[in-house]
Amino acid sequence: MHEVESAFNSTEGYTLLLKGAPGTGKTTFAITLLEQMCTGDSKGAYISTRIDPTALYKQFPGLKERIPVKNVIDATQSEFSEARSQVLYEDLTSFLRSVYSVVAEEEVTILILDSWDAVSFQIGKENQGIEKLETSMLDTARKTKTHLVLITEYTGEKRLDYLVDAILRLEKEQIDDRIVRKVFIDKMRGFQVPRNNYPFSLEGGKFTHFVTTASGLGSGRHRVIRREKELPHGNYSTGIEDMDKIIGGYPRGGFVLLELLDDSISQSYRSVLYHTISDFLLNDRGVLYMPEDGFYSSSSVKKLLLDYVSEEVLDKNLRMPTVSETESEDPCLFLVGAGVESVKECLDMHFDIYKGLKKPVLHVLGLTGLNIYDEAEIRKMLLEVVSWVRTTEDVLIGVLKPSAKLKTEIRELADIHLRFIPLNGTLNFYGVKPHTVIYNISPLPSRMDAAEEEYHQLKLTPFV
Repeated sequence: MHEVESAFNSTEGYTLLLKGAPGTGKTTFAITLLEQMCTGDSKGAYISTRIDPTALYKQFPGLKERIPVKNVIDATQSEFSEARSQVLYEDLTSFLRSVYSVVAEEEVTILILDSWDAVSFQIGKENQGIEKLETSMLDTARKTKTHLVLITEYTGEKRLDYLVDAILRLEKEQIDDRIVRKVFIDKMRGFQVPRNNYPFSLEGGKFTHFVTTASGLGSGRHRVIRREKELPHGNYSTGIEDMDKIIGGYPRGGFVLLELLDDSISQSYRSVLYHTISDFLLNDRGVLYMPEDGFYSSSSVKKLLLDYVSEEVLDKNLRMPTVSETESEDPCLFLVGAGVESVKECLDMHFDIYKGLKKPVLHVLGLTGLNIYDEAEIRKMLLEVVSWVRTTEDVLIGVLKPSAKLKTEIRELADIHLRFIPLNGTLNFYGVKPHTVIYNISPLPSRMDAAEEEYHQLKLTPFV
């Protein structure tokens, strides 16, 4: 994390308390921090009271490249330890002497003690002993100018919280029976904290926190996804490589539902949708799009899509409704009356435009735009459109906002159902159909294609 790295890089002997219940990712955070900080002349040491170093290296294969075997120290007090370095202690003095020798002999700049609970239990069985141990340990770190990370499983508040420079608290919770992890910055002495928590993942045995806000996903030229093997059942690409791997693409004749659980992401999720639209357009397929904000926003949507594909491609294959006679001169936009009084009129107009598009066609429907109609009319229209699409090679994408009518019925109709949720400003999603874990959505660094042109893609990281 930037905040912790900044504190360690600009201050000597900084002390950090890492709190969290079992299984929240404390050890993985500590190992990732060691690997990131131990570059150049910086050296790290890891004292473990819970796990044998051999098992630790198996769990984190890349650790040996950054932390020498002799600097991963066994403090389990086991008589059968095979570790190269071992700390044996019976009291406060022997423990501090052992820690000091590790720091001094190896010129360690960052020391991690996992876990502080085990040490304090064995040495400081009396309350006075614990206080003396805490004070002595922090003094040792500051006098030797060694950054100290103490890992503990208590999540309440104790005297130690007031002594350390910083406190990070890791938590694991569930959303719709799916795991979400968050790290909270409860204290950071001497540094401003712009955000007090971040969602994070332990994917690949590394701590990865997510910082890109939903509004910061960005845009850029789309490159058609080409692959040696076709997607299952000849499905269409979502336009996002990771998404294709996760759900297998969008089915021909399928109804895909993109549900937004919060209005705060009603604009930012579009980066996902626009990659799908762009992939259809660049494969010379038609796209018929009724924007989520109604007929009045079509021209602004076109401007956004120009970041992904050229105007020539849009004019050829994209059609959107508008109520402006002036805008209807745009090849992409077709005129609709200011008062389309019935769903049938809307549907007839939709099919008239559809006839002129190159098949297959991607239909994108902002479902809140139908709120002006009666529920019975909306129900009839959706059943008709979904039934019709299933007889074609087309795909229907419906965008469902919290204010849309008939949400429960629409969810039941969907073949693919993806839910988008904000987590402290970041954009994330999970599959209801098919069932998936929660994934964070972040931009990949700009890439270059064969023509040496930059193109935009999204990275999906699972919460594990």
